[in-house]
Amino acid sequence: MQATASLQTDWARTSIGWQERNLKIVNKSSNLVSLQHNRSQLMLMNAKQRQRKLGCPVRIITVKARQKGLSTGEAAETFEDINRNSNRHACLISMDIDGTDKVFRMTKTFQRNMPNDTRRETDKSNRKEIIYKAPHSSSILCQTAGKDVLGRGGTTHRVHATEVAFWRNAERQLAGLLQEVPKTPESSVVIESTAFGTVGAFHNRYMAAIDRVRSKDFTGFIPLFVPWFVDDEYSMAIPRGMNMTLETDHENYGDEQELFRKFGLTVEQLYWRRWMIANDFDGDLSWFMQEYPSTWREAFQGSGRMVFRPADLDQMETFCRPAAATVEFYEEDGKIKYRHVNRRSNCWSIWRWPERNHSYVAFADVAEGILSDQNNPKSDPDRSVAGIEDRARHDLPAVYYGRPDTIEFGDQFILGSTYFNYAWASPEMNSIGMSVLDAMKRADYPYIYSREHKEEEVQREDSKKLGWKTTVLTRKAMIADLQEVVKTGALVIFDKRIIDEMRVFVWNKQGKAEAEVGEHDDCPMMVAGLLQMHQRCPYNDDLSLADEKPAKAGDFAIAGQVDTDDDLDDDPYDVLYSEDDFE
Repeated sequence: MQATASLQTDWARTSIGWQERNLKIVNKSSNLVSLQHNRSQLMLMNAKQRQRKLGCPVRIITVKARQKGLSTGEAAETFEDINRNSNRHACLISMDIDGTDKVFRMTKTFQRNMPNDTRRETDKSNRKEIIYKAPHSSSILCQTAGKDVLGRGGTTHRVHATEVAFWRNAERQLAGLLQEVPKTPESSVVIESTAFGTVGAFHNRYMAAIDRVRSKDFTGFIPLFVPWFVDDEYSMAIPRGMNMTLETDHENYGDEQELFRKFGLTVEQLYWRRWMIANDFDGDLSWFMQEYPSTWREAFQGSGRMVFRPADLDQMETFCRPAAATVEFYEEDGKIKYRHVNRRSNCWSIWRWPERNHSYVAFADVAEGILSDQNNPKSDPDRSVAGIEDRARHDLPAVYYGRPDTIEFGDQFILGSTYFNYAWASPEMNSIGMSVLDAMKRADYPYIYSREHKEEEVQREDSKKLGWKTTVLTRKAMIADLQEVVKTGALVIFDKRIIDEMRVFVWNKQGKAEAEVGEHDDCPMMVAGLLQMHQRCPYNDDLSLADEKPAKAGDFAIAGQVDTDDDLDDDPYDVLYSEDDFE
């Protein structure tokens, strides 16, 4: 009995034990009950404890499903901190006034229903805060993200910011708020939200946290994902007489068998998921996945319907790895050479050097200065992207990515295409791509892709139409072929930047495939162009290594696409907490 009593006393002194002994909440049935932590709350507490053990400030960014109780759990841990420790100050920030009122009521419920032996006296305040009387003097302030300036205006030891994906000025407000928090192991910042598309401060910070963990850096913000199925409440008994067969590629329910295998879900959990999709989400699987994701990748979807299945992109991403070299090409004594550069932009990233007897194709998507968000003059403009495809290995051994001037980009495209065994090459001919084509013609590049003429045209020797042109018809073929390659895994892509842009490539309301607002689609369109080059161009008969012979001149070659000048593009301007999760 004495041993049992001792264990109970020790348990009560732990953070979880203290909270469950002293704090009460109003549950979903409107009953006042003692706090009992669910698995989602324990996942967050465990992630913070792992950082503390490293001696680091606690910095967690969390993507979650709806109604996981993280705000309750974080409010409870924050309340415990200011109650048990003097001169500690915390800030709990909600998306809107209703959320702030709810959190403040929760903290008042904690205070009002505490046992007498742990309750402390408070001072009065005109704000939504609890301030303990001196000499304890700790406090909790509840705020709304709509305020221009967040925080106390002094030192804040703990911050919990909820539904940050929906804040209007998240980046600016977070940057200011975080300056109030000491960079000490005793400080804590938790940013959490359900996801809301693939743009904005929350998405960008979460992706940066994933990259940080992948590089084995746990000292800054680390990502935590809380899926819908970790708590038992998301489960429903199957109705009597119903024979539920798990689907593999259902239009409304997706791949239930994959969820069953990968996460060990019960049939009752999958029935709950199916019921929610059919009833609460009106059969919209994408909407359900955003609100109740199974993976962090599922959570971050474009507002439009995704062109590529996330599972297919996940499989393609397994081949991504850092480049073996980053270089820029130059010509010296009539030969193509390269120099190494210490950057990832405005240069070629090389995963594999050209191989003798391999034929290559090259395609360039030339930047036009188009903003990623036409309504935001501060959004990023597009980039110039070029790629090389190995037609034997069916992979992309080299990618150019950046914002150089058009002359530099044209030179690098010509030199890179030459170095890779005189690849069949073309820039996209919409808008500014003509300047790159002109550079190729001035350089007498011998393997420029040329569109075929319409059969009824009178052909003249000087009327060859060089370069790939994206039109309404050719764009459809480009997207369809790219979809098929992604679905079948027929092309290996090493550059993660390409996969990232494919994840935000969506069907807009008009049915056109393009980047989500605020994102870019230069990389997917470059890959789509490479596929067309591969299908339409003959295999090059000059397969020796370019650096072993001088650059050569030659006649322009003709291949493939029938030109239709009357078929213009509809746009005249050519328009994821386990370390295993990040492997």
